[in-house]
This record gives sequence, C-alpha cells and structure tokens, in this order.
Amino acid sequence: MNVADVGRAINPTVVDRQLVGAAVMQVGFTLFEEMIFSDGQVVNASLADYKIPGLLDLPVDLSAAFVEVPHRHGPYGAKGVGETGVFSPSPAIANALYDAVGVIVSDLPLTPERVLRAIREAENRPLGDE
Repeated sequence: MNVADVGRAINPTVVDRQLVGAAVMQVGFTLFEEMIFSDGQVVNASLADYKIPGLLDLPVDLSAAFVEVPHRHGPYGAKGVGETGVFSPSPAIANALYDAVGVIVSDLPLTPERVLRAIREAENRPLGDE
C-alpha cells in the first residue's frame, strides 16, 4: 500500500490512481529499469531491451490510501501528489531484501546479479568480473 499526505484531495479517485501509478513507476526503477551506456550511447533504448514492470511483476493487492491535512497555502488546501508516491517503494523493497538475505544493496536496480554479488561479498567470496 502506498500512502501519502495530500493536503485536501480535490479529486480522490485521481489521487488514488496517481499514488498507485507512482508506486508502479518506483517498482520499475527499483527492480528493473537501468540505462546501459557504451561509448556514451544508450545501448538499451528500446522497450525490447529496457525492462519495465509488467502486470505479472506487480503485487496483486497494489493499493493506495491518503491522509488529508489541508495545506493553508495550497489551492483549496491541496498539496502536490505527483512525486510523493515515489518516496517509499525503493526503501521498502531494499529493507525487505535486507531482512530476507542480510545484505544491503544500495545501487538500483536491485538486480539478481547485484544481490548475488552483495551476498558473496558479505561471505568474503566475491564474484569476479567475468
């Protein structure tokens, strides 16, 4: 569940969808999306090569909630909701990874290779650069 303080939700349905969409976007940044460069050129610029989350990559119960604490300077008490939904998924996923395997991976995306490398480093058995 993605939760945010939105001030006053002028259109609650849009706020809910914005928070869910922001969470999906952040899941992509956290687990899949990475621009790969070679000699200054992006080599995975097409969606065939650049992985984004699909429906099967997302939790079944993806939902959002919001708290309304009206902002005295916002229009009708509203606050921005576009960016607030992207703050929590990455740390939540990284902390869950830490709880599961006991390593901290601070570079995104949290690819299987990065996780394996972190586990092997923690065991003092680093992988080579093959």
